[in-house]
Amino acid sequence: MKELIVIGHKNPDTDSVISAKILALLFEKEGRNAVARIAGEINRETEFVFSYFKEDVPSLISEGEGEQFFLVDHNEIAQSVAKKEMVCGVLDHHMLSGLKTDKAIFFRVEEVGSTCTLVYKMMKEKGIDCDKEEAGLLLAGIISDTLNLNSPTTTTEDIDFCYELSEISKVDPNGFAEKMFEAKSDLSGRSLEEIIFRDAKEYEFGGKKVVVGMAETTSLVYFIENKKEISEFLKKTKKKKETDALFFGVVDIIKSNTLFFPAEEDERDVIREVFQGEEKDEYFLLKNVSSRKKEIVPPLSKFYDN
Repeated sequence: MKELIVIGHKNPDTDSVISAKILALLFEKEGRNAVARIAGEINRETEFVFSYFKEDVPSLISEGEGEQFFLVDHNEIAQSVAKKEMVCGVLDHHMLSGLKTDKAIFFRVEEVGSTCTLVYKMMKEKGIDCDKEEAGLLLAGIISDTLNLNSPTTTTEDIDFCYELSEISKVDPNGFAEKMFEAKSDLSGRSLEEIIFRDAKEYEFGGKKVVVGMAETTSLVYFIENKKEISEFLKKTKKKKETDALFFGVVDIIKSNTLFFPAEEDERDVIREVFQGEEKDEYFLLKNVSSRKKEIVPPLSKFYDN
């Protein structure tokens, strides 16, 4: 039996890593030969979560590894390490992004706040229980992707499962969320490139390569103080990476606002037309916007596809 690699997107976040790990465990419980892998180095929030529950982080995928892949938390090949002909399944909560295959595959996409919500839903449907540590990890994935149920992507299922998993894991979601977000906001020793591209996603809109980097923090001080340096870096990096458009958003977890940086004047014009945010010298303030998945990427897609 071929080994099935369960893997999230490049620049993995907490939801991506945990959903891959727990889904691989679910497949193993069903008798399938599955293993979780990650497509990049984990961030500090994810590192904190795995350390807290004393769980091993999935290994980084090695070059040339794998013949069949099950994608979690993405369905955009540009965000994946897998070639489309190797994809045999998808579990996701993002918009559909044109994945084409030459045969039927498992494909499940639902409008929820976290892929971990879908993994837990599948476990419940199959009558498979999760232990205390697995529940804690799934809880962390939901907390991370929904900003502790405060994101506009949050659904009643996310809320219900969050409390169920809290009961199983014996973890207080609010207290744990504070610790997670504190780890997420730690920028010590990180370069601008790491900060901007740690959670960057690449899209193809209207034949153009569009990259949207995101960071989440409990304090905007660093980003406001370094706004000119960030702008210069974006402009230089856009040319270096040969991308048609480059944006960088910083979500204020506390106030649910986003500082949105354009790389150049072209991107600035797009933001003016699409978002009508409050324009500053180096960035735009998008009030009551905190979700790349629901509030930033869809209007950008619509703009470039028209």
